[in-house]
Amino acid sequence: MDLGALTLPPEITALTLAAIAGVYLLAGLVKGATGFGLPVVSVTLLPFFVPIDMALALNAIVITATNLQQIRQAGEVRAGLGAAWPMMLGMAIMVPIGAQFTVGISATSLMIILGTFVLLFVISSFLNPSLKIPSNWHQRTGFGMGLLSGVVGAITSAPGPIFVSYVHALHLPRPIYMAALGFIMLLFGFVLALSFIFVGLLRWEHVLPGLLGIPPAIFGMWLGNGWGKRLPVETFRKVVLALLGVLAVMIIRRAIG
Repeated sequence: MDLGALTLPPEITALTLAAIAGVYLLAGLVKGATGFGLPVVSVTLLPFFVPIDMALALNAIVITATNLQQIRQAGEVRAGLGAAWPMMLGMAIMVPIGAQFTVGISATSLMIILGTFVLLFVISSFLNPSLKIPSNWHQRTGFGMGLLSGVVGAITSAPGPIFVSYVHALHLPRPIYMAALGFIMLLFGFVLALSFIFVGLLRWEHVLPGLLGIPPAIFGMWLGNGWGKRLPVETFRKVVLALLGVLAVMIIRRAIG
């Protein structure tokens, strides 16, 4: 990363910055209500306003800050970390490897992969299988799922379909569930940012728009957390999933022309 002055990329206008803020406000709203979904929502919407590689870079910055906030809100630090550490270990190993593949994939291919991945996420979330992992398999399963989500997450910046399924299958109380998701995504965001810096995908020019995306994301989380306690979360989740499905199809159609 070239440590020059903080500047914006030439393609970033005031209107683009407003769009980025709006995307992260919506993504934070979803995350605050459900505990996850910020990377999926933002990486689905951002490519309509910025190049896909920039969308991945911005997510790497915002993910870290928002998950610090989620851990703070959840409170159950020790129990959340205890549930999350096997997956975190697998992620830490595989995210740098997956980042190597990202820089070698064309923008068109990345958008097709992203759209397909989001569609699979939507379908699996609607099916919502009620899985339960035996307690003596927690660590091995978590580590394996961490390896898989590390590769997928580095390519798409949205490993949610994998790690959310794993944490959901542990049947944790909501505060521990929220803390565990926060720890997993905190580590993922940190390692992803370092990996993207190393391979040249995250550059100094991305820092300012990424930092500007953090306040609306955190404000959205605050709103979503309040609404999530009062509104039927399942109904809200299904509406969001339906919207993501439509957007995923649009992204794939845009990529293939």
